[in-house]
Amino acid sequence: MAPGPEGIPQPFPQPLPQPLPQTYPKTYGQGGAFGGAGAFGAAFTPSAPSRAYASPRPESFPSADSAADTGSDPSDARDPRDERDDDAPRGLLESRYEWIVGMMYSFTDERVVRVLIALFTAGMGVCATLEILFGFGARTQPALGIQIGCGVFAFTAALWWLVISWPRLWTLFVFVVLADIGIVAANLTADMPPEFAIGKTAFLAVLGLVAGIFLDRWMLATHMVLSAGGVTAIIGWKLFTTDVPVLGAMVVWVPVMALTIAIPTLLYTFVRSVRLDQN
Repeated sequence: MAPGPEGIPQPFPQPLPQPLPQTYPKTYGQGGAFGGAGAFGAAFTPSAPSRAYASPRPESFPSADSAADTGSDPSDARDPRDERDDDAPRGLLESRYEWIVGMMYSFTDERVVRVLIALFTAGMGVCATLEILFGFGARTQPALGIQIGCGVFAFTAALWWLVISWPRLWTLFVFVVLADIGIVAANLTADMPPEFAIGKTAFLAVLGLVAGIFLDRWMLATHMVLSAGGVTAIIGWKLFTTDVPVLGAMVVWVPVMALTIAIPTLLYTFVRSVRLDQN
């Protein structure tokens, strides 16, 4: 464009209008703005905001200034991994587990939880010992060895829970899997009435409390498959070796299966909802 004649003022170029930056809460992007108990209370208090920013993952969200500079919507920058649990990398599983453990530390003393798990684990060994002492032990030497081994594992695991600090995710997962196998093996090898065998399956439901709160999706699915298969095998074996009626076995199998699956599923859904709300 040619310059204008001398003495004639030219219009000064006007800047294009810029979008107003989106504002965020003062706690946005600051880790530890809420403690575990504070975040939980804020999330479930009717007068509180719809979302409490407890300890977001670093750089999961851009700042308001950077969003305005790039012209992007900050809501589009949310890490999509926060919204799904499938095919999660190992580091992300560890970070989720640490968040759950941190919430536990905020609400209670973890030593109390470890003692409760130790008592529950020792109870499995006590049952196996009483069965052998009162004549309900296995009738063959290999089966008796399995039953004794399950009892030894239970007492050893109970002592382990008392002397260690809170375990890492993969250590806890191994404990849950071994406990599932031990409960089912001790139950199948014992020579006891059907009602005793069905009563001992309650250990699987209690173990589901731990699995549903602390384990990730595929780990929880592994526990549920072992538990459901174990309950089915125990009831099916008693149905095959004793005179238990088929209708009676079905009436027992259905509620036991529902209890074994429903408890960890509900706990996992609740914990995941709270975690996504805080993120």
